[in-house]
Amino acid sequence: MEPLLALGVERHDGTTLVRIAGEVDMASAPQLRACLLEADGNVVVDLRGVSFLDASGIGVLAEADQRLGLSGGKLTLRQPQGIVRRALEVIGLIDWIEE
Repeated sequence: MEPLLALGVERHDGTTLVRIAGEVDMASAPQLRACLLEADGNVVVDLRGVSFLDASGIGVLAEADQRLGLSGGKLTLRQPQGIVRRALEVIGLIDWIEE
């Protein structure tokens, strides 16, 4: 079975960069959760390639933010586009976005 998302992970000087491509929804959110559980410290999630993000995906990001924050890390979102950016703005997560 093919992965529901394309995920790439790079680590540089204490920061983990997670690149995502595809749709993050109820079916693919567990795959993203598993990837983020392996990350610690400061994590940057590149959303440039994400075409859809529903509540389950936002929940995974919120869980990661909380977990990372408890250990002194931080979750940052990079380059959300279109409807994904709008969804983050509407629910008040604009401050997670790296400008």
